[in-house]
Parts: sequence; structure tokens; C-alpha cells
Amino acid sequence: MKERVIVVSMLSAVVLAGCNSDAVETSKVIHQQHLSAANQFYSASSELNNAMATLCVQGDDKKLETAQQAWTKTMQSWMSFQGREKGSEDALALSWQIQFWPDKKNTTGRKLSQLLKQDTAWSAEDLASQSVAVQGLGAAEWFLYEQPQALSSPEGCQLAMAVTGYINQSGKALVGAWQNNPWQAMTPELALGEYLGALNNQLDYSIKKMQRPMGKPGHPKPYQAESWRSGTSMVNLKASVVAMQGLYLAEGHGLDQLLRDKGYAATADRLTEQFANLVTSWPTEPSMTAMLKSREGYRQLISIFNGLEYIKWTLQDEVAPELGIVVGFNATDGD
Repeated sequence: MKERVIVVSMLSAVVLAGCNSDAVETSKVIHQQHLSAANQFYSASSELNNAMATLCVQGDDKKLETAQQAWTKTMQSWMSFQGREKGSEDALALSWQIQFWPDKKNTTGRKLSQLLKQDTAWSAEDLASQSVAVQGLGAAEWFLYEQPQALSSPEGCQLAMAVTGYINQSGKALVGAWQNNPWQAMTPELALGEYLGALNNQLDYSIKKMQRPMGKPGHPKPYQAESWRSGTSMVNLKASVVAMQGLYLAEGHGLDQLLRDKGYAATADRLTEQFANLVTSWPTEPSMTAMLKSREGYRQLISIFNGLEYIKWTLQDEVAPELGIVVGFNATDGD
């Protein structure tokens, strides 16, 4: 009997070591995903800063279009981080200054208009003491889509270049914040909880991005849609879903594989299929505001909303208990 206990204990230790090894590898892959995404955001923000500078010098429609494309690329690259309330604390601290949303009272437009009236030669450093509403992607969007005429004046160009310069500085800081793996020192169980929490937080945030503008049936609130000025809210939302899909799979080391290793392939198959279906059937209309104006568009939005809700509840009600993860409250709960 004593020998059997020893054998069983040894087998348990081997199994536990294997699980820990998988968790460590998952942590490394997810960290590398974040670091790579941070570098992509920094690169895109550099392109945006350069495009704004070129636009201010040459000022033609073609250069405006190039700057708008650079803004869209930067915004989409930000979706990898949007809503993830887990990970590097330094990175999380940058979130509001990179993106101020929701802007229900047009705070960005009002504050930028006020800054333009001041007799100040604005620089990126000057914006550090200003509201987060004028420091990030929403402020650059205001210049490029709502008030491009402001770029015809030296004052407007100075402020716009200060905004994109500040975004670029934030991008550099984001790369620095992700140099170290924030999950490396955690126990495998805690790191796994943080991983599921990050995905859950981002799902909540994406659902929130739909709930606000959709409002109650028959009473949409289009100006609460993300990026309504550029008409790219659906483009952003798709980028969020793709980012969450990548986080879930984690290059073959994520929740999908962990579920399969535990014998829950059916759960993994359903989640993988749900993510794939959302991406492949995505509406071609880039603007949520436009979709809210038609019955068919609203129906498509409801379908996407239900798909995200399905993933959320599957993660909470099935994945968490199957992997032995205790799910706590999310950052957006009660909002």
C-alpha cells in the first residue's frame, strides 16, 4: 500500500509539472503576442505622425487620404489592447491617453476647439498637462475627419502634429511597458486566471461598444459609437474580434489547446467555430451609424452581439470550471 501511495504521488507530480510547463509556455506566447502588438502600434503611430506632418506641409486631398489611412491602421492596431484590464500595469496606465471613449458630450471636439483659440505653439510635451480627450486617437480623428479645414492654418497644424506626436510617444511607452512578462512570477493557476480575465474583459468592452450606440430598440444612439467621425466603428470592432480570436488560440498554446488537453474538445470546437463564423460573416459596412439606420443593419448588429455574448458566457460557464479557474468580476461590471 505504501509503495502504491508513493507511485501515485510521483504520477501526480509528473502531471502537475506537465500542467505547469504548459502554463509557462502559454504565458510566454501571450507575452510575445502583446509585445509584438505593441511594436505594431508604435510603428503605425510613427507612420501617422509622419503622415500628419506631410499633410501639413503639402495639404492636398491625396495627403489627407494617406493620413486617414495611417490613422485607421493605428486605430486597428490599438484594438489588440483595448479593454484588456490585465497584464502590465504601466501599459494599462496608458489606455486613457491613447483612446478617450466614450465621448458622449463631444469633449474632444470642445477641448480641441478651445486649445486652437489659445496663443500657444503646441508641442507633444505641452499636451501632457492637458485632458486625455486631446491626447489620443480620437483627437487625431477629429482633425482628419471632422475638422480637416483646421489643418489649413499654422495653429491647427501645430496642434494636430502635437497630438500625433503624443500618440507616437505613447506607442513608444507601450513597447517599453511590455518588455517584461507580467505573468512570469505568478503561479500557473493565477497566470491562467489572468489570461482568461484579459479575454473576458475585452469581450465585455466589445459588447459595451455595441450596447451604447444600439440603445433600446427604435432608439439608437449613433454618436456613442466608437469612431463615428470616421465611420469606421465596425472596422474597429472586427479588429477587436480578430485580436480576441488570436488571444484565445495563442498560436496553439492558448485556451483552445488547454481545453483539448483536458478532454474538452467539444467546448474548444464550439468556441473556435464561433470566432471563425463572426470574422468570416462580418458585414461589409464600415460604419455602425449607417447600420443603425436600417432594419437589416440592426438585425446584423444583434447577430454579432449575440455571438459575442455566446463566447462570453461559454468562457464563464464552461471554460472556467472545466479548467478550474475562478472567475471574478470584470472591470466593466455594473457599468
